[in-house]
Amino acid sequence: VLAGWTLDDVIGSPYAVVGYTTNPQLGTDADLSALKNKLNGMGLKLMLDFVPNHSAVDCPWTTSFPSYYMRAPQAGPPYDSTRYLSNGIAYGYSGYGSAWTDTAQYNYWNMNFRSVMLKQLLKVASFADYIRCDMAYLVLNDLIKTNWAQQLSYWNYTQPTSEFWTEAISTVKQSYNVQFLAEVYAPWQEALQSVGFDYTYDKTIYDKLGVGNLDNIRSYISSQPLSFHQHSAHYVENHDEPRSPSFFGSNDRADTANSVVMTLPGMRFYFMFQENGYFNKLDIHLRRETPEATRPGVNQYYKKLFLILSKPIFHLGTWSYRSVQGSSDSWRLMAWEWNYDNEKVLVVINYSDTQGTGAVVCPSAQPVGGNDNIPVTELLTGVVYTRSAKTMASTGLFVVLQPWSTQMFQYY
Repeated sequence: VLAGWTLDDVIGSPYAVVGYTTNPQLGTDADLSALKNKLNGMGLKLMLDFVPNHSAVDCPWTTSFPSYYMRAPQAGPPYDSTRYLSNGIAYGYSGYGSAWTDTAQYNYWNMNFRSVMLKQLLKVASFADYIRCDMAYLVLNDLIKTNWAQQLSYWNYTQPTSEFWTEAISTVKQSYNVQFLAEVYAPWQEALQSVGFDYTYDKTIYDKLGVGNLDNIRSYISSQPLSFHQHSAHYVENHDEPRSPSFFGSNDRADTANSVVMTLPGMRFYFMFQENGYFNKLDIHLRRETPEATRPGVNQYYKKLFLILSKPIFHLGTWSYRSVQGSSDSWRLMAWEWNYDNEKVLVVINYSDTQGTGAVVCPSAQPVGGNDNIPVTELLTGVVYTRSAKTMASTGLFVVLQPWSTQMFQYY
């Protein structure tokens, strides 16, 4: 709760959209294009949001084009006020919990409406490098049928032969160099990757890190196809979730969870001010949050990690899972390795509350210039070790990690 909040602090919901126009309080469409160009000139990209599942209840379409929406399966009022607006249009709904009474549910089995939304998406794409699609999986035909079968049958809609996303993403990419990120939850990630999304939320690893069962975490990471990781967006914070130290219980554990997800292949998805170690959540409906001090240790960790992750190896390299063995407490550790242009970085993480030790076999390690002893640099501390390449490749590199800690070993 934001103490002392006033109505001026309430900015409304960014996911109850009236229309895709630039807010005049911020500028014009031309200003938005200029912002994108300026960011691109700095080597940055602009991501914009697209909300496909629903509009705001006060969107003009709710009165001028009611067929764009799911409607109550009845000829007229009275309507269930927990599920429908006064004109019979359904509130937005995910299939779980209560309806979202600030939103109105679109009907993607209306093919005319699909064309209208494609035009909206093309407009957003004209200003963006990336588009994050809010609750994107709810637009899949199977979920529409599950959530709205009665309403669709009453109004004589039948399932389309294609998915909206397949056609929409293909059409947008013919005109714009845009990549798509889907907000999605299990088990629908692969389905959205198959219809063209470049990246999909991976909340499964986030939830498993929250529980903390190391066997389940390792099993999940090691069993997923590499292509799934490469097309996943990994995070420990976003607008829906608590601040990571609050969710994970401490800054140390939150930082270590972050090391796990940010050293996997795929999109590294950060939230505003995550690097400051805040506990207080920034609610999306408010313009400010409860003030708190930056945690210096967390901030320094992020500065080091950002610098390391900027290396080409973490963007262009190949990723391989590695086992940790050789001691009674090696089960506390998990490891994987990046390889690019003769450079290797072995990431070892202790995601537990007790010291862990073990050996990690590095099959790519080899003598340099005929010298078996090679330098191995721990990137977070800068400490350089000398180790036998033959030993690293056979019995492994032996590591000792304190609770909730990460080591990243670079060698050539």
